[in-house]
Amino acid sequence: MCSYVLTRQDGPLNRITEKLDPFATIAPVPASSRHLPALGITLKLASVVVFAGMLVCIKYLGRDIPAGQAIFVRGLISVVVLALLAWSTGRLHLLKTDNWRSHALRSLCGTVSMFCLFVAIAMIPLADLTAISFTTPLFLTVLAMVFLGERIHGFRWTALGIGFVGVLVTIGPHLSFAHGTSAGVLVALCSAIFSAFALMFLRKMSGGEHAITITFYFSLTFMVCSALTAIRGWPMPTSEQWLLIVGAGLFGVFGQVLMTYSYRYAEASTIAPLDYSNMIMSIVLGYLFFDEIPTLSVWIGAPLILGAGLIILWREYSLKRQLSVPSSQT
Repeated sequence: MCSYVLTRQDGPLNRITEKLDPFATIAPVPASSRHLPALGITLKLASVVVFAGMLVCIKYLGRDIPAGQAIFVRGLISVVVLALLAWSTGRLHLLKTDNWRSHALRSLCGTVSMFCLFVAIAMIPLADLTAISFTTPLFLTVLAMVFLGERIHGFRWTALGIGFVGVLVTIGPHLSFAHGTSAGVLVALCSAIFSAFALMFLRKMSGGEHAITITFYFSLTFMVCSALTAIRGWPMPTSEQWLLIVGAGLFGVFGQVLMTYSYRYAEASTIAPLDYSNMIMSIVLGYLFFDEIPTLSVWIGAPLILGAGLIILWREYSLKRQLSVPSSQT
């Protein structure tokens, strides 16, 4: 899914750029390795395609397979792949941490977000889901102001206003009691909100935590939490359903790997805006696989939400370039 690059101008993350993802990572990237932008862009676009494949698999499963069952398989695959990756590269020490509280807060919020996402996929069109997911940076901006004491100036207030209008336009037609997707829209919004909480906790974590460490404990958390849903009973999937479940898990893990590596070879300012290509992929795949045609409200509201996210993104990079300017002037 989406990733957002955010810079913190004060506190322990001063002068550290983080690559934040709703479900996985913080990935400090040494400047010396950012010398292959074409490769970075290619890897990022590949991750967009692979993540889209995950969403298609989950949507095909629909409500026949409980979200917890699909999430458990995704978590199991992720934990195994990450453990093997750490072992093969001689980095098993990365699977140890002393930062349990921060990992727990980030992982639990991310787990709730993932459950909401998997539930919402079966209830609303892919384009609608993607448009709503782009509200995460808007919620994060508000959370950073309330809980982290960050100041919001004119640019961000403008972005929040534009994004709020975009959200109202996008979800408005769904909020009629006569419309069956109302619950799906609300669940998708919950996913975006908890994703923002997960990012906020990541923002408070030490920049010393490695991407593998954070991703491993998040994967372990949502695997354990999803396993608890087996108490209610999991159906035995058909061979086709098993293929979709395992496919979703593999797409999710390798999409994350591709996205993480893309930031190794290109500047974050080059990679991050490519997240918005998710909207194009969602429209194309929704039409090809599910005969979904975005409504007029999505065509109008989604650009407003995307525009608001880009304003926030641009402002973050402007602040990064102006670290020497007093905060009262930014």
